[in-house]
Amino acid sequence: MRRIQESEEKSGRPGFLNPRPHRPAVPHGLRSSFRDWTAERTSYPRDMAEIALAHTIASDVERASRRTYMLDKRREMMDDWAKFILGSNP
Repeated sequence: MRRIQESEEKSGRPGFLNPRPHRPAVPHGLRSSFRDWTAERTSYPRDMAEIALAHTIASDVERASRRTYMLDKRREMMDDWAKFILGSNP
């Protein structure tokens, strides 16, 4: 994101600015937006969203017994996220 912002600025464009402080957008904002979207606009499980963000979930015991990363389900979730971001998802 930093490289994209620098490229935008070098081309004389404002780039991607946070609307309130008018500072360049950062990855945390996008990650936070994803997490809010999954909680407020979808029925995807919390754990699946947390795994997609590479967050540590559950206890050590539960993590030790978990044998899947839910790739197919996460792929569907990320496809829905892409549609939402691009404005083609209601």
